[in-house]
Amino acid sequence: MDRRRFLGTTALLAGTATGLQGQEKPVSKTKSGKQLAAQGLCIAPDARAAVIGAEILQRGGNAFDALIAAAFMETVISPSNCGIGGYAATGIAFDAKAAKVVAIDANAVAPAAATAEMFPVISTPGSFDYKLPDGKHKTGALSVAVPGLLAGLLHWLDRFGSLDRRTVMGPAIRQAREGIRLDKDQSRTWRQLRAEGLGEKSTNLAEIADLIPMDELADSLEAIAEEGVSVFYSGHIGRTIVDHLRKRGGILTREDFEAYRPLDVTPVSVTVRQHQVFAPPPSSGGLTSLQMAALYDRLAAETAPPKAGSAESIEFSIEIAKAVWAERLTKLGDPRAMTVEPQSLLEESHLDELLARIREGLREPSPGKLIAPDPLRGTVHLLAADAAGNVVSWTQTHGGGFGSRVLVPGTGIVLGHGMCRFEPRPGWVNSVGPGKRPLHNMCPVLGLRDGKPVIAAGAAGGRTIVNNSGALLVNRLISGLGAVDSVTAARVQCESLEPVALEESIGGAVVDSLRARGHLVKTVPRDAGTAHLLVREQGQWLGAAEPRASKATVAVPVG
Repeated sequence: MDRRRFLGTTALLAGTATGLQGQEKPVSKTKSGKQLAAQGLCIAPDARAAVIGAEILQRGGNAFDALIAAAFMETVISPSNCGIGGYAATGIAFDAKAAKVVAIDANAVAPAAATAEMFPVISTPGSFDYKLPDGKHKTGALSVAVPGLLAGLLHWLDRFGSLDRRTVMGPAIRQAREGIRLDKDQSRTWRQLRAEGLGEKSTNLAEIADLIPMDELADSLEAIAEEGVSVFYSGHIGRTIVDHLRKRGGILTREDFEAYRPLDVTPVSVTVRQHQVFAPPPSSGGLTSLQMAALYDRLAAETAPPKAGSAESIEFSIEIAKAVWAERLTKLGDPRAMTVEPQSLLEESHLDELLARIREGLREPSPGKLIAPDPLRGTVHLLAADAAGNVVSWTQTHGGGFGSRVLVPGTGIVLGHGMCRFEPRPGWVNSVGPGKRPLHNMCPVLGLRDGKPVIAAGAAGGRTIVNNSGALLVNRLISGLGAVDSVTAARVQCESLEPVALEESIGGAVVDSLRARGHLVKTVPRDAGTAHLLVREQGQWLGAAEPRASKATVAVPVG
């Protein structure tokens, strides 16, 4: 990682208020892939979303308003990663007024007609590996569960926001009216999905322009801004979605849509270096990220803490990952299907059991075993904080790129593929079931010290999310790295089975040392995931956006 690019030669850019009507003066400052400090700020994968968040703060909105406005902008400008038809979102936040941590589960819900056998698998004898005969679990009408992203955003706006729907959704609506520019591949996909939805043949896809009109999506957003969330779940938008899915062989019903509710949930938490760290409970990935940080803390306390990026530190992370991923993939899912209380998996006695396995792995490294593969990528993470002390960490997703690849005619809405988040094999905690919420990787995290928020983080990029969120906690709270170094530090990816993927910036000596210890290691030019971080320093929030993603931006209000 070229740390010089992150720390920054790029000057501050004045962000003009193109997203809010009637405003012409600069109201925000931004740094793409860099850091800024302020009393309030917004971090997003795209500068346009981050600037909107900062503008909302400048005009008196709180951190919830800012994040929700930025999140709606991302649903328009990042259609491959998320949208108002996205299958899920989850958030963790500090509500300054109540002085408490709050969390939301806006996960997808399987149709009432779903069954554990609806996606037959071809098993590999003597192995945890398997194949599916087709892609119906991840593309097409059967891959769609009731989407929760939109309900989650509007639920938190109602509970914690200070502005109305029209104000926070207005920038996204205007962007949709103007159209968006996509790269060639995404533009081709969008037009192809639109043609397929209309039952038309796609033509001239190789010669398409990159400006995509989004008037139908703008109309849908307008209706939601005016009428509220009910127009999506029980009104004409929801009916249009369900009717289209039924025509294409789907099993979702209008009753499934009408019954959907996001859940206010009790966070799981654990203590790491005098910090109380929180995450949404399962079905999110946060419990596993908290386990990673807590277990690293306990290992490091047994000896002198290893230097960040050293072979010893990396080996700690590898063996911790194998232990917690094996547990995650076999024990976690919809809490109603779990046999243990989620918080119990963060208790001292259980962490001690995991530590015993980790110490054994450190003594005699082995490759581990494959449990449940998952190659999908496609998510957006955002952060926001304000001067009043509100802090929000939020992740939203379609799943893989363009989710189910179903674009509903007349709505401009692409639907996520929540059903592919379930384990297709019957008999697992995360197997398909009617009304169940699938296990997913999103895991926004938040940390308090002495009852006040001092760190918030999250990530995007499939299963790398869980590892990277855990790594940010380790880098900051245990290794003591600054915000910049916490984000730029070379990343490690390992689940239940090696090889371990290490960024090349870790250096050949560390790789050689790990291989000599018996680990299977491959190096990659850059990590496949992205992550952002907020930390509290000297009375201000310091935001560090992902330097590996060129558009990731920190934006702060002017003044």
